[in-house]
Amino acid sequence: MLGALAAIMLGALTADRARVADLDAQIQDIERSLAALQLQKSVAQERLDTFKYSVLTLPNEIVSEIFIHFLPIYPSCLPFGGALSPIHLTQICHRWREIALATPALWRAVSLNTSHFDGDQVEI
Repeated sequence: MLGALAAIMLGALTADRARVADLDAQIQDIERSLAALQLQKSVAQERLDTFKYSVLTLPNEIVSEIFIHFLPIYPSCLPFGGALSPIHLTQICHRWREIALATPALWRAVSLNTSHFDGDQVEI
């Protein structure tokens, strides 16, 4: 009887060892697949970053010049607020805000709407 129990336990242990070895092999396959996917993702992300942030590598002087061309030719001017305003450029990111505020030509002509103020309140 003891021999039969030992044989059953030995069979169970052998089966468990085989199962663990099989699971280890599956885990290794999955880890290799994961490593390959992570490499593909890294390469794709690098390409995206190259395009996405290429404007951030431009010198401030170039960005400032681009901003100046964003505006109409002087003396024409746009509203102080809105998508076509130099204020809009200050709301994109911190760097653009600093560049826009440091570019006097952006602020050479702005249109202020004073129609909602009384004459006594507006003094320019």
